[in-house]
Amino acid sequence: MKLGLKMLGGSTILGGAEVINNGCTFLRNMILARLLSKEDFGVAATLALAVTLFELTGKMSFGQQVIQSKTGDDAGFLAGTHTCQLLTGLLDALLILVFSYPLARWFGMEAHRGALMLMACIPLCAGFASLESSRLSRHMRFAPMMITDTMPQVVITLAAWPLAVWLGDYRAILSLLLVKAGISMISSHWVGERPYRLCWNVRSIQNNLRFGWPLIVSGFLMFGVFQGDRMLVAGRYSLAELGTYAIACTIAMTPCFVVFKIAGTVTLPVLAQAQGDAQEFRARYRLFAQVMALCSAVFVVGMILGGESAIILLFGRKYAGAAMLASWVMIGQAFRIVRGAPLCAAMARGDTVNTLSSNLWRLCGLALAVPVVVLKMDLHWVAIAGGAGELLALGSSLIRMERRQGIPVWDCLYPAALVAVLAGVAFGVRQLLDSASLSGKFALAVMGCAVCCLVFGLVFGKLRNAAQSLRSEALGKWRESRNVRPGSAGAV
Repeated sequence: MKLGLKMLGGSTILGGAEVINNGCTFLRNMILARLLSKEDFGVAATLALAVTLFELTGKMSFGQQVIQSKTGDDAGFLAGTHTCQLLTGLLDALLILVFSYPLARWFGMEAHRGALMLMACIPLCAGFASLESSRLSRHMRFAPMMITDTMPQVVITLAAWPLAVWLGDYRAILSLLLVKAGISMISSHWVGERPYRLCWNVRSIQNNLRFGWPLIVSGFLMFGVFQGDRMLVAGRYSLAELGTYAIACTIAMTPCFVVFKIAGTVTLPVLAQAQGDAQEFRARYRLFAQVMALCSAVFVVGMILGGESAIILLFGRKYAGAAMLASWVMIGQAFRIVRGAPLCAAMARGDTVNTLSSNLWRLCGLALAVPVVVLKMDLHWVAIAGGAGELLALGSSLIRMERRQGIPVWDCLYPAALVAVLAGVAFGVRQLLDSASLSGKFALAVMGCAVCCLVFGLVFGKLRNAAQSLRSEALGKWRESRNVRPGSAGAV
């Protein structure tokens, strides 16, 4: 099978799994945002932030340790890892309980301190989870892991509407988070083939800590990158404003997370195969950078022109003011998507420091947001500060790529500049046609996305040729499958 079809097939498989999980999350947020008040949604966002901050169990990636370890199938190693995971989960729960009072004061929600303390049950459930699905993944058996990831999402999404109608406030979201943690723990034991065991294996625990401590540091760094602005907003703005900011981040970040994960997973082996051929490596990298920039342009232009229609349709008219805020958040995410190209290319050549160093620069955006929050300026400026941090991170990553890998910054910066131009044009069109109806703005967004594809095809000939080649390969494969059927003259 040709390379283009392999990438298309891999993207389809990964996309299906991501669509289920992220689709459930997005649908659940849409239901809850429409049924609950902005204040309740803000309370729920705050509770989720507290759990994410102290989630050491997830940051240590015990499942990944089982997958990569040479002794991952050993019962003693698995039992020792279960013990280390349980101790980490207990520590997570203790940290939430200890810091519940200062966090409640910081977030201005002293009346909800009991709910914050109840969130300690979530890392506790994670600590008692079985790692059997990770062990089975070592043997390319991914169904158990898919069940443990997907089943809780589907169940709580189905329960979102009745719970929100019944409870009518933030307790609905709190209940869903707790139920999800419980189902995840139970399903992890249900899919396992071996019984769950604990043992005090010093060597195993030492290996877990040696593997996990850099991930904890990186995890806190990523928390600052993705959640730091919400922590600042939660401490200085009202719960209603936090709810609006959370909605803007949800609608802007969800598609970006999906594209970033799928594209990185599919493209990494493709770039790694060509790491010994400098010319071929650079050609594949340039094409990947153009594809990522095109995705960024489509998302940004679509959000600027049709964001208001989408937010009102999905979350209700009470969030209509979040459209412009979501547009600025999306611009920052667009820079992050483009940054996926140099990060993936650097990793394909073994340079993992690129990710760390660029994320450190990304934290500059958080530093820029501090005076904005202290002065309680408009939330748009918080999003703009985050976008500035993403731009600095992109520049840092490209400069390191040029110095370490010899790949010019313009290979990626040129398509990124085209994204900025298209975004500027979209803002201008939005101002001119601001009085258009919601359906008119939606149609305008569709046309804007089509224009982005047309412009990129005209500017980048290699991208246009690759799209035409992929289309021809896919059509040829489809026609071949129709002509060769079981029992037909051409069947083997």
